[in-house]
Amino acid sequence: MPVKAAKHENVQHISMVLSGGLNYAQAAANIDDNELKRAMNFIYDPMTDTLITRPGTTCQTTTALGSPILRGYYYEKSPIVGYHVCASGGFLYKVTGAALDTYTSIGALTDATTVPSFLTFNNKLLIADGGTRIRTWDGTTYGTIATSPPATALSMIKNRVVANASDELDSVYFSAPNDAEGASAWDTAVTAIGLKAGYGDSLTVNAFAVLGDDLIVSKVGDKEKRTYRVNVASATASEWYVQDLSQNNAAQSAQTIISAWNNVFFVDTNGFKSIKGTDTYGDLQVDPVGRKISTIFQQNYDSDSISYIPAYNAIWFNIGGRVFCYTERPDQEPGQMISAFTDLLFTWDRCTSVYQAGDDVFLAGWDGLLHKLDDSISTDETTPGVTANYTSAVRTKTFSFFVDGILRKLQWYLNPKSAGTGLIYGCTEDETKTLLKTVTITAEGEYLYDSTGDLEAAGDELYDTGSSSWIETSRNRIRDQKMAFELVLTSGRCGIQWCKAEIAILEGGE
Repeated sequence: MPVKAAKHENVQHISMVLSGGLNYAQAAANIDDNELKRAMNFIYDPMTDTLITRPGTTCQTTTALGSPILRGYYYEKSPIVGYHVCASGGFLYKVTGAALDTYTSIGALTDATTVPSFLTFNNKLLIADGGTRIRTWDGTTYGTIATSPPATALSMIKNRVVANASDELDSVYFSAPNDAEGASAWDTAVTAIGLKAGYGDSLTVNAFAVLGDDLIVSKVGDKEKRTYRVNVASATASEWYVQDLSQNNAAQSAQTIISAWNNVFFVDTNGFKSIKGTDTYGDLQVDPVGRKISTIFQQNYDSDSISYIPAYNAIWFNIGGRVFCYTERPDQEPGQMISAFTDLLFTWDRCTSVYQAGDDVFLAGWDGLLHKLDDSISTDETTPGVTANYTSAVRTKTFSFFVDGILRKLQWYLNPKSAGTGLIYGCTEDETKTLLKTVTITAEGEYLYDSTGDLEAAGDELYDTGSSSWIETSRNRIRDQKMAFELVLTSGRCGIQWCKAEIAILEGGE
């Protein structure tokens, strides 16, 4: 009778395009093939939709403030004039100097603990810091709006500034149209509007966001939380209405809710969520879009801020010292989207807020420094003049077999970015990591259309100007009933196109 040529005849070929991001909600063996159990210091490249090591960081400021930066913001006064501002230690600062590297005090805030809400309106910066009045700054004059409410949250809809009142539980105030500073700008007997969102629920208005013609109002208490909508679609303000949108859902603060991609996203105490349109019951609903990473909220659910970063077409928010990056990209299935998370850890300290100014992305630090992402480097400047390598790592799902399998070949398809060193591991059932190969990460090449000199004057060969994408192959073997694969970069940066494995399944568990 015929016999098989070898006991390793049954070979499984596994191919992974790692487009699904982190999934902590399920066991490592139950997540999808494109999902990850680790994606540290990687982001999704908005141009290619592939994973790439995050850029390094530099210190924008040469000295640190004496207290953590609670909030950073770019105040764009006009298309050609803008200011980096930050709140720290009870003061509002601007970043000045020829190299934008020095802090200069603008003036005092109400206290050193309240995180202010910023809003640019009519070319002025509005600051709600819990004081008796909303503060203003125009690049020169720092003052207050005499008739405004004592606010901690700001927004804008229908050309009106929206503010809460820290001394009133339910109130939402809308300034006069196109006016937040006039003598009657906040006078509800004239053209300003005051209404109650969820009157009598004993909850405090703490945050706003805008979704089309709806102002989303977040309210919190010691035990309960709710979300309301104020519909302002009508041109007649008397026809605006308040509707209970959701119970047991609310933003942690005014800084943890944002509008992006025609939805609203917010960080709750128990998860990352969105408010979006629906074709089922009601026209808006709360979606726990961050369900794949919700387990982290059981450990540390404090968030400082959430931001939409156009440069990466992604939402960034922090949970403690970790910054999570959330992206939505078209799936291969028509009409479907892939929601994916990765996370970042900066070697310098906790990042309290992220914002974009022009093409640059800035990060405010608990260390009192303003940092900037730099795509040309692969290190973090921990303090001015001092740099450190950071580790980046990707780990796949765990593949399970009924009997032992032997890894015969493992391949990673990598794109060059900056030179460094990488390690390829095989991870088995008992969490044992076996080093399979040490790899050299190569530097990114230069495109001809980026060159500024004449070819005839070039001193290097074209093939010496950089590296192409390459495949790292390991034929070292490991044996187990479960396997995952991990790529760790101890220095340098690279992109990842895919990972493939060839595993021989042993007959009868031999």
